[in-house]
Amino acid sequence: MSGAKALMRLFLAVFPPPEVQAAAFGMTEALRRQGDPVSWVKRENLHYTLLFLGELGEDGARRAGEAAAAAAGAHAAFAAALGAPGAFPNPRKPRVLWLSMTEGAEALGALSRSLEAELARHGFDRADHPFSPHLTIGRVRESREDWTARLAAVGLPAPAALRFRVEALNLMQSDLSPRGAHYTVRVAAPLHA
Repeated sequence: MSGAKALMRLFLAVFPPPEVQAAAFGMTEALRRQGDPVSWVKRENLHYTLLFLGELGEDGARRAGEAAAAAAGAHAAFAAALGAPGAFPNPRKPRVLWLSMTEGAEALGALSRSLEAELARHGFDRADHPFSPHLTIGRVRESREDWTARLAAVGLPAPAALRFRVEALNLMQSDLSPRGAHYTVRVAAPLHA
């Protein structure tokens, strides 16, 4: 075997449909202020990360895709809905800004646990922290402001704009560039009907 194999940044995620991403992005826009030290997530990149795998070669990508297909096939598609914004570790000193999940969190957690078990069967290490369903909207580069009031002031769109069905678990490739991350679906593993 000669030469280095190309590595890919891979993660497993659930993506809301474009109209729900647009509603989430509208909530992001309500939070934004000029000069914020925040890297905001692009509308089309808004998603629920189930697990970040890091840099893998083709064999790792194949094994991750097989694990995703097995986990997804064991679960029925389910209803989900976005909720109010929040922050990790807390709004006073945030590092990550996110939207909660008001419906479907239990089912997404079950899917995450199945995925972790399948990944372990396919030779991957267990996650180093428990899964918490959230849709990241921004990463705070410098935590110099208490975001409690700003997060509380964001109005939610009509409930119908926030609802969607989780129908697939995706193995995604992330390519970084000066314009931000570009995501490519490597495997779309459908949940059963």
